[in-house]
Amino acid sequence: MKNKIIGIIPARYNSSRFFGKMLYKIGSKTLLEHTFENAKKCSLFDCLYVVTEDEVIKKEAIKINAKCLMTKTCSSGTGRIIEALSENQDLKKSEIIVNIQGDHPRIKNSTIEECIKILQKDKTANCSTAVVQIDFEMAKNENIVKCVMDKNQNALYFSRSLIPYSKKPDKISYFYHIGLYVYRTEFLYQLGFLKDGYLQKAEDLEQLKILENGYKIKVAIVDDMPYGIDVKDDVKKVEKILCQ
Repeated sequence: MKNKIIGIIPARYNSSRFFGKMLYKIGSKTLLEHTFENAKKCSLFDCLYVVTEDEVIKKEAIKINAKCLMTKTCSSGTGRIIEALSENQDLKKSEIIVNIQGDHPRIKNSTIEECIKILQKDKTANCSTAVVQIDFEMAKNENIVKCVMDKNQNALYFSRSLIPYSKKPDKISYFYHIGLYVYRTEFLYQLGFLKDGYLQKAEDLEQLKILENGYKIKVAIVDDMPYGIDVKDDVKKVEKILCQ
């Protein structure tokens, strides 16, 4: 049976800003288990995998009954998925692959579904992602990646800077980019051969590689502020939500 839509959680142990965070216990469960259990609720997935380079992550995946694929060391989650795709027959047979950030344990299933559906509707698009509207105070933070779109919800640009610029910033709609990516499987093969771009390197944003090479990214506008865990202090922000 062909798995049309596959979800993948790239996970690594050696996180530079929070070493070992995917195995950090929040309540009685690791961050990886929280993320995996949440992703399992998405009804559109035919299959769900954890992809890693680390044996300790593999052991945790087995413990939580998650299918696990091993890769070599990769510089990004997307790179890890591309490597797994080149070696796994189940992934090769898929039509759509969803890259779920392992450190976003409470992304709404509706957000994942909207990203899948917006890509399915536009046959000219190669991948999709999601944004949520935020206020000016939040948008000023350079750690918050912003997105601007055209009238057809195609991404024009992503930046850590405040975009769009305005003399009246309180009158502007700003959109926070949620790091969820939905790819057509056939496009992932191409993505692995594309050269890194100038803007991609300048902003340190891998999605700009797609735009710089002339490909389209659809953007789903959702009502979902994900609780990401980048550093250890972020655990306190999500602990009550995860353990309620």
